[in-house]
Amino acid sequence: MYSIAYTIAYFLDGKGHWPDYIDWFMASCKANKTIDFYIFTDDHSLEKWENTPNINIIYMTFAECIELIKSRMGEVKINTPYKLNDMKPVYIKVFNKWLDKYDFWAYGDCDQIFGDIRKTFTDEFLDKYDWFQILGNFQIMRNTAEVNDYYLLERPEWSHHRDFVWNNVRQTETNTAFDEQTGMPLLVRENGKRIFWTRENFVNIYQKDKGYNKMIDNTVQHNTLFQYWKWDNGNFYHVDKLTGKKTEYLYIHFSNRKMETIPYTGQSSIFITPNSKIKDTVHWTDTFTGKDFFVAYFKKIKEYLRWHLTHPHGKDRTEL
Repeated sequence: MYSIAYTIAYFLDGKGHWPDYIDWFMASCKANKTIDFYIFTDDHSLEKWENTPNINIIYMTFAECIELIKSRMGEVKINTPYKLNDMKPVYIKVFNKWLDKYDFWAYGDCDQIFGDIRKTFTDEFLDKYDWFQILGNFQIMRNTAEVNDYYLLERPEWSHHRDFVWNNVRQTETNTAFDEQTGMPLLVRENGKRIFWTRENFVNIYQKDKGYNKMIDNTVQHNTLFQYWKWDNGNFYHVDKLTGKKTEYLYIHFSNRKMETIPYTGQSSIFITPNSKIKDTVHWTDTFTGKDFFVAYFKKIKEYLRWHLTHPHGKDRTEL
């Protein structure tokens, strides 16, 4: 079995706090027993997880982290912990002392809950690609010298993001989201490298979108009037309450969504509801998506009508 290390650098620097549901994130890490998690931080709130076999918490100050980055990567502009997002693609070089021994390494965030990672990332699947996923909350890479230098790739002449390259990112004080989508993943794809390009195997929910509470950006959830999610013994599912249909996903990403949560006391399963609650039990009233469902439903009708009124009859989208 290929070895995998998942890496997070999360510094409070005297401000802020971990997400309220951080213990559930940690519990989902613990459940993925064959993957090692490395958390670099200046905060000791996670002390109770220190003796977990596959969780490694490395303490350092934000200033020490900056010095470590500069000692490995040269001069970079980092004034706030948020800028560390741009550094994620080079964590393999910054934290090589801890990561070098692994076959694959990953970077991501802590505002999520994992399902069974190995169900997706089997050895057979890992053999097919060198880079996986497109969002900065979870990406996994092959640990080789060539792949670890992908951050140095240049954009092709035809790229719409010609200036979005490492040399410019390192000189920019604000976070540019180099770790995701049009950053590293698209850079890798534009250069014809072996990347598994998808956003369909995870759940991504948002707090607000155009005036209403957008539940999710996956089509299956848009079409569900009563729904919930369940983390159960290390597996993560979406459940249609009306039909009982259960769909397994790699993880759920809360995208900075504020969640109302129960305390972690070692439970092996929890429910996550559309009204932003993590609970021990779930009832019908908790699963109603309400306005979100109807807004999404009528948006689909509008798109359907727009297409058929403005395009030739008998022509499929792929033919135009």
